[in-house]
Amino acid sequence: MSLAGALWFAVQDDLFSNGLCSSSPSPSISNTTQDQQSSVSEPIAASETRSVLDELDDLFISQTLHFNRQCLRFIIDFIQARLKKDVFAPGHSLTSAEANILATLACYAQGSLPSKITDRLGIDQTAAGEALKTITKLLADTSPDFITFPNSYNDRMGAAQAFKNLSGIPHVVGVLGYLHVKVSPPLGEERMYMNTLGYHSVMMQVIFDVDGNLLSLEQCCPGGTPEHTVWENSEIGRQFSIFQHGHTWVVGSRSLHGCGHVLTPVEAFRIKSNSALRFNNAHAQLHGRTQQVFGSLKSRFQCLRDIGSIQSPETVACTIKACCVLHNICKKFSVPLPLDFSVEPIHPPSEVVNIMAEQPFDYMEDTKDEMIEMFFNIAEDEGK
Repeated sequence: MSLAGALWFAVQDDLFSNGLCSSSPSPSISNTTQDQQSSVSEPIAASETRSVLDELDDLFISQTLHFNRQCLRFIIDFIQARLKKDVFAPGHSLTSAEANILATLACYAQGSLPSKITDRLGIDQTAAGEALKTITKLLADTSPDFITFPNSYNDRMGAAQAFKNLSGIPHVVGVLGYLHVKVSPPLGEERMYMNTLGYHSVMMQVIFDVDGNLLSLEQCCPGGTPEHTVWENSEIGRQFSIFQHGHTWVVGSRSLHGCGHVLTPVEAFRIKSNSALRFNNAHAQLHGRTQQVFGSLKSRFQCLRDIGSIQSPETVACTIKACCVLHNICKKFSVPLPLDFSVEPIHPPSEVVNIMAEQPFDYMEDTKDEMIEMFFNIAEDEGK
């Protein structure tokens, strides 16, 4: 995983120092008939000596929470260590705090928090709603710790080698995409939020590695914002512009044509050789992974399929960041995707971007042409 291993050691050290990380092995996964027939309507008996998680069967954990037991134990211990047990209302026990964390995760997974889940966890639905706000902000605030870009030379070269092994394209350190989350926009601002697939959304700029781990997350804005505008005004875009990440690329869609350090496909009118076609196929292989990564996010965290009414993009940003943090943690623990996984459709570029793409002079095109000639020109073309 791209996330530095030192972070995980630091988190575990924090958990142990707060006495919240158990040294006992995680319970084994059971496939008994009794597990499969457990009902979400059976409340958990309150007990200070028993973990709420231990009382949940594996079917509930998988189908309702979309995690596995080991991953959930890490998340619960981590959040409890950060909360220091003093955020919840006075008189609430560690057990109820754990139940509130599980309720929050269930809300992310299901897109809502029905009473049958809070009843199953043995907690009050109103209190769970308040805890949802607290835990979402906490997770969002940890995004700089769990979503990290490869800043060292060795990390960049390792990322670039993985992309080159997969596609043949050199010096690529990430795939750049824009996650769209459906919303009901503020009254009078509907046009600003209308995206190119014809629905209202907010968009978040995302960069991920060859395995789908998120490396960068920023710029939550209305879904109708041109992608090149988001990139050019982003912090990661500024870092690339001053060569903070060396002479490397991110792979992006053709809507980002002309943006510095963004590798886009060769436009149809510029294709003059088979090498350009081979490059476009390799580019499509990498950029097409946005459908898988964003589909993974929305399948595991179904709250991202439709947030509902919002006042501004900032009100949605915390939820998106929290889910993205949990996505990277799931990758660390190899949590399987829900059975109803579906890929995310690619958003076509806007009309404005297409006009820009036809501008004749672009230094990125010269650099790209040189790279294609060097890495995608093979002997069969030389004999033609």
